[in-house]
Amino acid sequence: MTLHAPRLTTRTALMLAWTGGLALALFSILGALAVGPSAQGPLQLAADALGPDGPTATLARAILWDVRWPRVLGSFLVGSTLSLSGVLLQAATRNPIADPYLVGTSSGATLAAVLAAPLGLTVGAWVGADPQRILPFLQPAAALIGALLAVSLTFAIARAGGPLRPERVLLAGLVLTAFGGAATSFALYRLSDVRLRAATSWLMGGVSVPSLWALVPGAVVLVVATGFAVAQAPRLNALALGADAAQGVGVDERRLGRSAVWWSSALAAVAVSLAGIIGFVGLLVPHGLRAVLGRDHRALVPAAVLAGGAFLAWMDALARVVVSPAELPVGILTALAGAPVLVALLGLGPKRRHKPAVNAPCAPVVAGFAAGPALDLAAAPSPRPALSCRALTLQHPDTPQPAVSSMDLSWPLGRLVAVVGPNGAGKTTLLRALAGLMPTSSGAIFDDDRVRRGRPDARRIAFLPQQATTEPGIRTKDLVALGRTAHLQGNLALRLWGRLDARDRKAVDGALHRMDLAELRHASIETLSGGQRQRAFLSMVLAQEAPVLLLDEPTASLDLPQADRLLRQLGDLAHRDEALVVLAIHDLRLALAHADEVWVLAEGRLVGHGGARDEQVNAALAHAFGPEVRELLARR
Repeated sequence: MTLHAPRLTTRTALMLAWTGGLALALFSILGALAVGPSAQGPLQLAADALGPDGPTATLARAILWDVRWPRVLGSFLVGSTLSLSGVLLQAATRNPIADPYLVGTSSGATLAAVLAAPLGLTVGAWVGADPQRILPFLQPAAALIGALLAVSLTFAIARAGGPLRPERVLLAGLVLTAFGGAATSFALYRLSDVRLRAATSWLMGGVSVPSLWALVPGAVVLVVATGFAVAQAPRLNALALGADAAQGVGVDERRLGRSAVWWSSALAAVAVSLAGIIGFVGLLVPHGLRAVLGRDHRALVPAAVLAGGAFLAWMDALARVVVSPAELPVGILTALAGAPVLVALLGLGPKRRHKPAVNAPCAPVVAGFAAGPALDLAAAPSPRPALSCRALTLQHPDTPQPAVSSMDLSWPLGRLVAVVGPNGAGKTTLLRALAGLMPTSSGAIFDDDRVRRGRPDARRIAFLPQQATTEPGIRTKDLVALGRTAHLQGNLALRLWGRLDARDRKAVDGALHRMDLAELRHASIETLSGGQRQRAFLSMVLAQEAPVLLLDEPTASLDLPQADRLLRQLGDLAHRDEALVVLAIHDLRLALAHADEVWVLAEGRLVGHGGARDEQVNAALAHAFGPEVRELLARR
C-alpha cells in the first residue's frame, strides 16, 4: 500500500486542518443534535425549546439538552480520542494502518466490562438496587481500569524480553489481545441469558453517557494528549525516518515512541470506557486524512481530533434512526461503513511505477585510483580535536567478540576522513557509537575535548545511517526540512502553522542546491530514483548545519561520477566551512582520491591511518584486505 503525496502546500494543509476541521466539527455537532427519533422535526423542536415555558417547551428541552446533548458530545469525544489514538500509534510504529487496540487496550477493557456485568447484577440483587442503574457506571469504570492494566502488562511483557521498542509493544499487545479474547469468550460462555445480553451489548459498542460530568475525565485526557501531540508534531514527523536517522536529526526515538504509545493507549482506554468496542475509527479517519492532507503531523493532529469527532457524531446520529424506533449499536455501523470506505481509500492516488534502488557494489575497488596529497601528520601541528575517543570498546549483546576493541582516535575540524575496511571490520558500529546510538562497553568519547555524558547535541553532530528510509508520500523539501528538527524546539509558529524562519529556509534551500535537487523539491520521495533519494537524505543531513557529519556509506546508490562529485563536495564542505566529515566507505579508489585521512579497520581494531600515500596506510590496507590487495597496491 502506498500513500501518495497530496497536491497541497504545507500552509494549505494546515489551514484546511484547522479552519476546515473546526467548521466540520461545529456543523456535525449541530447536525447530530437535530437527528433522532421524535414526533417533531428539527426546526420545530428547536423552536419549542426556545419558546415560552410550558409542557411542549419542557419536552423539547428534555430531548435536546438532557438526552441528545450529552450523547452528541460523548460521541464526538469518543471519535476524537480514537482518531488521535490512531495517529499517535501509527507514528510510533511507522505503520499507517496500525490500530489503537493492538496494544491490548481493547482486550483488557472488554474482559473487565464483561466480568463487571454479572458483578453488577449480583450486587444489585444483594442491595435491592436496579441493575440497569448500576451497569452504566460500573462497566465504564471497569473498562477503564482493565484497559490501563492491560496496557501496563503489555509494556511489562515488552520490556522483559529486551529493549522497549514500539514493535515489541505491538507484539506483546497481540499476545495479550489473543489471551483476552479467549478469556472473554470463556466468560460469555458461562453467563446466563440475562447477563449475556448485558455483556454483549457492551461488545457491540454504543455511546451511553449518563450525564455531562461523565465526560470530564475523558475530555481532560483528550486536551492534554492533543497538547502533547501538537508540541511534538515536528518530532513525530521525524519518526518516519527510522530509529537511527531520527536520532541523527535530534529526536529521541525510543522516548518519543514510548510516550506516543502511552498516550495512544490512554486515549483508547477513555474511548472504551465510554462507548465499548468501536472499531475502524482509529484506522479509517487518520488514513483518510493522510490521503487528503499528507503525513505532516502538524496538520494531522488537529484534523484527526476534529474530523474523528465529527465522523463518530454522524455515525451515532445515524445509529439512532436507521432502525427506529430501535437503536443500532454504533460499533456495528462503523464496521459496516468503515470496511468499504477503507477499501476505497487503499486505491486513492495515481498508480506509479518506481525504479528499484541500485546499491553500489560493496567489494573494494583499488585499481586505477588517483592518490590524494600526502600528509605529514607527525610534522603537522595538532589542532584541537572536534571528536575523539580513548580505549573505546563496543560490544554487541548477541556476539561474544567486541565489534570495536580499544579504539583511539582524534579528528579535528576541517578534515574529510574516510574509514575503510572489509565487511565486519566495525566501521558502522564505530560511527553509530560516535553518534550516540549505542552504549560503550568501556572507554570514553570526547566532544570538543570534553567527555561526553549523555546523548550528543544533534545541532553539533549529524548522522546518516547506511540505509535511511522514510514513509512514502513525503515531498523532497519536507524530508530535507526534517534536518532542522533540532533547531526548532522553541518555534511555536512552526508547530502551529509550519512557517520556517529565514535561517531555516536558507539552510534547506542551500542543501537542496548543493545536492542538485532544487528542481525536485516538490517531488514525492517515492518517485525519485535510488541516487536521487540518497542525495535527498544527504541534503537533510547538510540542512542540520552541524560542524561534525558522520555518514555511513553515503555513496550507496550513486553511480561513479555522482559519487566522485559528492566526495568533492564533502571535501569542499570540510575545508571551506571548517567541518569534520567522517564517512564509512567501501570504495577505496574514492577514499584514497579525496580523503585527507584514511583510517583502516580490521576485525574491530585500528590497523593504520594517515594520508593516501603514506606507507602506513598501504601496509594497513594490505593487512586488512589480504594478499590480493597487496599485489594491486604494489602495481598502482
